[in-house]
Amino acid sequence: MRGGIGVVELDRLYDLDALRQRFIAEGVFIRPFGSIIYLTPAFTIADEDLARLIKAMTTVISEMAA
Repeated sequence: MRGGIGVVELDRLYDLDALRQRFIAEGVFIRPFGSIIYLTPAFTIADEDLARLIKAMTTVISEMAA
C-alpha cells in the first residue's frame, strides 16, 4: 500500500480539542498530534477530496493562528 503525507507543524497549540472540533465542523476528520497536523491520504484519493482536506486544514489553521 502506498500513500502520501502532508504535515504542518505549529509553534504551539493551546487547545487541541477545539482544533479537532473545528475540523469536524468543516466536515473532515483530521487528527492533530501534539503540535503537528498531518494528512496521510492514499495515492488514489480523488483530487476533490484532497482539495477539501487541504482547504479545511488551511482554513482552520488560519483561524486558530489569528
